[in-house]
Order: sequence, then structure tokens, then C-alpha cells
Amino acid sequence: MRNLLRNVFSTSLLVMVLTACAQTTPSPLPPTPEPPQPTPAPIAQPVTEEAVLNGSYSVRDGQQTVQLSGSKYEAGQGADYLQVSVVPPVALGDLNGDAVTDAAVVLAENYGGSGTFLTLVPVLATPEGPNPEKGVSLGDRVQIQSVAFSDGLVTISLMAHGTNDPQCCPSQAQTRIYQYLPGSGLALMSVSSQTPNGLTRAITIDVPAAGSEVGSPMPLQGSVTVTPFENNLVVNLYDASGVQVSAGPLAVTSEEMGGPGTFSANADLAAASLPAGLARVEVVDTSPADGSILALAAVYVYYK
Repeated sequence: MRNLLRNVFSTSLLVMVLTACAQTTPSPLPPTPEPPQPTPAPIAQPVTEEAVLNGSYSVRDGQQTVQLSGSKYEAGQGADYLQVSVVPPVALGDLNGDAVTDAAVVLAENYGGSGTFLTLVPVLATPEGPNPEKGVSLGDRVQIQSVAFSDGLVTISLMAHGTNDPQCCPSQAQTRIYQYLPGSGLALMSVSSQTPNGLTRAITIDVPAAGSEVGSPMPLQGSVTVTPFENNLVVNLYDASGVQVSAGPLAVTSEEMGGPGTFSANADLAAASLPAGLARVEVVDTSPADGSILALAAVYVYYK
């Protein structure tokens, strides 16, 4: 009888435990947190011609900032006089390869005298609006004929001063090509000009190729359409920030004076103390009369 009661009690206790377990609601699992969503990058706003004509620019070699209205600014008297204006046309295109429209604008600065100093200014598209950066000088009273974009490069056709030209009246036709490099700004990559007898004076660099990796010594080969004075060109080397690290002569071989020619040499980059990384190689033909540039070709390379 005692064993029977013990069995009944054990069975009843087991039933009570199972019933309690069945009636207990399990605690809900905590919700799975959603992964953080990346903050969308600000979108650069395309530069427009209206924004360029009414933009804010740094002038007087960065000593002053002016706000244009309808492409012009004028203020001051005497030594403080300043007039700034946009020289048409304004070129719109992609300078830095981000597929957003930038601009290249020519500014003319006059300080009350006869000189009018022209500067080519890159205007970059940013989320905050147009951002004019430091420009490059085009000269005093040169005459702009056209400004255009092509494959990310800015091409300017202008009349520059020949050796015997008065400042009022430049007569030498030139074409200049500029490339924008983030962090360094605009760099002059090509200059071609017309000789008095109508020939085009130009330089072509065949080796090294643009964007190639080079060591030291670096082969340098190319050609000229018109042989330079005394058959000599100049080779300039620049580091990534645009600082010139060396300059040296480069001989041209030609079958006739004033005819086409070629050049071939090895540039000792190590001796020039050129740091490893991006570098600019420039070959120049300068006027023996005044040192002005008659022709130029340049390439960016990577020095290992």
C-alpha cells in the first residue's frame, strides 16, 4: 500500500511539473539590430557659366578676394585700384575625371596702368558649389581667341608677343594645352607656335609614354617640327608638387637648319634628386632673344 501511494505521488508530481512547463511562455529573443547604413557621399554640383560670371576669386597673387557681379569687379583708387573681369569664352568640362562639369575661366586683372594680366583659373565642382583654385599666368595683354575642353585637357588659342611686338599688339599665334592634377593644379603640357614664315613649331615626346613607369637613367626620345636655335632644347624635371628639381640641355639632330629634327638622350633622374613617385618631364624650345617659350611638350611619368 505504501509503495502504491509513493508511485501515485511521484506520478502526480511529474504531471504538475510537465503542466507548468507547458504553460510557461518562452522569453522573446532580442531583435536583430540592422546594420548601420552608410552615409551617402555629398554630390558635387555642376559648375554653370552663370556661377562663373558671378563667382568669388582670389587675385593679386592670392592677396585679395573679389566677388564678381555680371563678370566684373571694380573698386579703389590710385594704388588701391583694381579691376577684374572674365575674358570670354568660359569653357565648361570635366577637369578632374569625376564626370561632373567643372570650368576653366580666364581672369583679367588691371591695377590702373596699361598692363592687363591674364590668368587661367580652374573652377572645380564641389557639394558646396564652385571652388576656384589657384590659376596659372597667361601673360600681360595676350589676346584670347578660344578656350575649350578636350579629353580632360584645357586648350587655349591666343596671340602672344613676338620678340619685336609692342605690348599693345601681340602677333605670335600660340596654342597652349593644360592638364589639371589634383593637389597641384594646372600644368602646361604643350605649346606650339607659328614661325614668321608660317610653319608650326612643335615638340613631340615619344619616349617615355605618358603614365609609364621609368627608372634612372630614363630614355628620352622625340622630335621637333622646326630645329631650335643652335640645335639645343632644354629638359626640365618637376616633382609631383610642381617643384622644379633640375634643368639641362638636350641636343637635336637635323639634316637642315630650321628643318625637322629628332632628339635621343638618357636623363639621370637619380642625379637630379628626383623623389620616387609622380614626376613631370618637360622639353622646351625657348627664344634666344627674350627667353619666351616657342614650343613645349611634357608628360607625367612614375619614377620608381
